[in-house]
Amino acid sequence: MQHPDHLPHDAKRQAFLRETSNEYAYGLGDTGFQQQCSTEYPSLASTTYLDYAASAPSPLSTFHRLSETIATTLYSNPHSRSSSSVATSLEIERCRGRVLEDLFGLDDAQKRAQWDVIFTAGATASMKLVGDAFPWQEGSKYCYPKQSHTSLVGVRGCALTRGAVVAAMDIDEMLESPQDHSSPTLFAYPAQCNATGQRLGLGYGVALKRRHSEACILLDAAAYLATAVLDLGSVPLDLAPDFIACSFYKIVGYPTGLGCLVVKRSSASFLQRSGYFGGGTIDAISVSPPFWSQPRRSLIPGPLHERFEDGTLPFLNIIALGQALDTHRRLYKSHRHVSRHVSALLRFATRELSLIRHANGRPVVQQHRAFGVSKYLEEPGPTIGFSVLSPSSEFIGHVHLEQLATVNGFQIRAGGLCNTGVLASAFNISDQDLMDEYNRGRSCWDDEEFGGSEKQSNRPLGIARISFGASSTIDDVLQWVSFIRRYFVVSETVVALSKPLPTPRPSESAAASLQTLTLYPIKSCGGQSLPRNSSWQIIPTGLLHDREWMLVDTSSGKTLSQKQYPRMALIRPWVDLDRRKLVVSAPGMTDLVLPLDRSDGDTISANVCSDIVAVTSLGGAADKWFSTFLDIQCTLRRLSGGASRHAHFDRATGSVPILLSNESPFLLISRPSVDQVNEWIREGSGNSGVEDPVHPACFRANFLLAPSMSPLVPFFEDTVDLLRIGTETFQVLARCRRCLMVCVNQKTGCKTKEPFSCLARKRKNARGGKIEFGVHLMWREDLSQGGCKPTVCVGDPVTFASLREAT
Repeated sequence: MQHPDHLPHDAKRQAFLRETSNEYAYGLGDTGFQQQCSTEYPSLASTTYLDYAASAPSPLSTFHRLSETIATTLYSNPHSRSSSSVATSLEIERCRGRVLEDLFGLDDAQKRAQWDVIFTAGATASMKLVGDAFPWQEGSKYCYPKQSHTSLVGVRGCALTRGAVVAAMDIDEMLESPQDHSSPTLFAYPAQCNATGQRLGLGYGVALKRRHSEACILLDAAAYLATAVLDLGSVPLDLAPDFIACSFYKIVGYPTGLGCLVVKRSSASFLQRSGYFGGGTIDAISVSPPFWSQPRRSLIPGPLHERFEDGTLPFLNIIALGQALDTHRRLYKSHRHVSRHVSALLRFATRELSLIRHANGRPVVQQHRAFGVSKYLEEPGPTIGFSVLSPSSEFIGHVHLEQLATVNGFQIRAGGLCNTGVLASAFNISDQDLMDEYNRGRSCWDDEEFGGSEKQSNRPLGIARISFGASSTIDDVLQWVSFIRRYFVVSETVVALSKPLPTPRPSESAAASLQTLTLYPIKSCGGQSLPRNSSWQIIPTGLLHDREWMLVDTSSGKTLSQKQYPRMALIRPWVDLDRRKLVVSAPGMTDLVLPLDRSDGDTISANVCSDIVAVTSLGGAADKWFSTFLDIQCTLRRLSGGASRHAHFDRATGSVPILLSNESPFLLISRPSVDQVNEWIREGSGNSGVEDPVHPACFRANFLLAPSMSPLVPFFEDTVDLLRIGTETFQVLARCRRCLMVCVNQKTGCKTKEPFSCLARKRKNARGGKIEFGVHLMWREDLSQGGCKPTVCVGDPVTFASLREAT
């Protein structure tokens, strides 16, 4: 009998359906669920969406119903008394009730009357509202779990500004903290951890209230409500949270930019307006000094939302929310059914991932937890925060995982997940460690995967997350499990492939030739390949004029890259040394001709790979040319004369000067290595007769070597210390780590799956799972013989030596 972990997909699917058939769980027990998903979510047809914790896709019916409603009914500003305004007001109030009924389980009108709904721009805005309006004073306290979303942590900024004491604790510490609340105290916690899916729900809040009866509770329910009902009717009113923040797009997809703060009416007095006030939130206001204003309903207490909804509400968005909730109920009967559906998928996914093992028996996936062991934990939500491990139990980089998932059609999330507390607890990162990383230039949004000191530089700086929602299917889970197995399980066969290839070390007698010489005048645009017997000058920073220009987004100031704008590959610059011109061509465009000799203007700063460099803007016709072709407002900039920045390798070479390239002055690949990759791809496709899927140009190397006097095996360049091209000597610095840039076809400007997917299976290093192909070089002028103006030439002979022999 086969082990469950090795059953084919169809068998696992059928087994899962049998397990859930009596639970009215997966797909609501409806055989038409799969067809419903295909009809309502056509945007999911070509992808596997596993990022519901970030946002839910919108069903097609919502837009159909909304467009019909808006086309046939006039809605207008609710601050008027016209019939259309009254109709709008009624729809808004109806929507407040629907929110309490559908998402908070308040079916009884009397129970709904105990709560108020303040519409906001989202959960973050709701938490900020509480932070701004809470009556902080000296002696007040703000307490929250360390493993909280950044938006919940951010309330501490309001508290500290007003003289309150702030404490970040473990969840059990919050229950055991002192009960002195002589000044207003606010406890806050997430109902569900956004990074790991662990849930505290309402039970933990009840325990907090019993321990701290005079304190208020702010509940971050954004992640919880995405797939579950927060049943306020299930707990006594006096033990329920005082303030609850939520976002609607996580539940129904559309509209975005709309959330609410649900407030217990008996706690309304804790929220006080101060400072700014907007239209619709006051009863009276003075015109001249002494200035005064009276809040809305100040004489006759009324709904709290009238004091906090400044200006005109986004009434069409609220009407859209009502339509979305109607669609949600029609498709899924009840939000409680969605909860059962995703819980079934979560149990299956958790089990399947835990069963995946390397050939040595060690686990491939490590699932993370947020809160540890507590009697108040509920069944987890449909989110899995995890890391992928190597056979030696070392962590694989989260950026590598996310990039590989992307090219294979998966939508996931990776990084800090706006929850530094979870990251810190998962990898034992201290506050000092976080500061050290920041001082090294690291930030939450960059692509750095590992940090730490020089002695310990393998500490992960991110995790991965998959999450499920109402329209998730069993096939989504099976495809993800298959993906992890295909690209990250190391079997005995793969272990054998990773061993050194049986080849003699390259020597003076095992020579190659320089088949292609390419420079890239404009960073991330097409290359200029020289014809045979053509030579080019080299300088310490690389080939002359290589990566001397770059394109910058006018609005954001960020450097443009083919990873975001693959059409950049179709921009072909070439340096005409005879005419002293930079000539740029592109399909459908008249050639752009720019002077090569410098006429630097004002120097400005630009950000390149987290480094600040000095550049000059060419402006005018050049900017218009590139903006027209790329359909984005951008500007062409040139590195200022004499400016350079530095790349650092973990070698004795120290700093190596470069221009606008990412890491090193020169990049080298070999024809046998490219041929091997294409052979692997053909083997994987089952068709050995197809044309080479990838061209050497996709690796964007300066030097492409080909065998000359004797054969060379694939990846021989990995074993080289020094090589001489013609009269010039170069030292290998490190292997080149590859990203999604290699998946841009340099002839068509289109994104492809290969060679990234193939390299992920065949060319990952053992530490961190980095994909490697080609090697970085630096010019060793001290070991060269080229004289005062050194050059390399297409067709030059290439010989090899060890660094020890040369020195």
